[in-house]
Amino acid sequence: MSRVVVIGATGHIGTYLVPRLVRGGHEVIAMSRGARDPYHASPQWGSVTRVTVDRDAEDEAGTFGGRVAALRPDVVIDLICFTAASARQLTDALRPSRPLLIHCGTIWVHGPALRVPVTEDEPRTAYGEYGTGKAEIEALLYRETLAAGVPAVVLHPGHISGPGWPVITPAGDLDPAVWTRLATGQPLALPDLGLGVLHHVHADDVAQAFERAMSRPAAIGASFHVVAGQAMTLRGLAAGVAGWFGREPALVGSVT
Repeated sequence: MSRVVVIGATGHIGTYLVPRLVRGGHEVIAMSRGARDPYHASPQWGSVTRVTVDRDAEDEAGTFGGRVAALRPDVVIDLICFTAASARQLTDALRPSRPLLIHCGTIWVHGPALRVPVTEDEPRTAYGEYGTGKAEIEALLYRETLAAGVPAVVLHPGHISGPGWPVITPAGDLDPAVWTRLATGQPLALPDLGLGVLHHVHADDVAQAFERAMSRPAAIGASFHVVAGQAMTLRGLAAGVAGWFGREPALVGSVT
């Protein structure tokens, strides 16, 4: 089994991933800021080595990559890397030992799509600062792998859901008032005429994908979407939610 360092281990994906890795017989080192416990308790955390680290501060000091490399991992799962500079510091430090690096990207590396489905080989038209940063990291890791440096796999989760994590609403945001409007039969303005697409996926399903990527050598150098098997439009989700509440949806399309 492998010695696995999970960076951002107590976040929503890590909450499910770390126990999975322990059950799989791996030695797990969980790195986090120590600001919170996992989203729900699991007995497997008792056998995990916990390391408290402030990544932003250590990135700025130039010490984070060396800190990870000093743990002598076989696999590094990076769930909280958001800039190419941060990824570069990590790969530079890991290059001598070349552990497998599995990076958490996002489907926001894709901007507005002209057709669906959007597959992994679609050109990147990243949306927003978050998506743009993730697209730059993906390109960096791809070049790193091709140059026989640190072997990397990139997984792009969809809209993560699960206990303790707010679900993207039919309005495409995190505003809980949206659910109240649907429950009470009020009109709801939807962006993109309600045709925007959501791919809700449970955090444990995303965790399972990271676990499986460790044992799939053919995945190295590639990127994969980790999303719902079937997409749902904003309008379709709103109608479904309104149906659960026993009311007909009152929807007003709006381009905002």
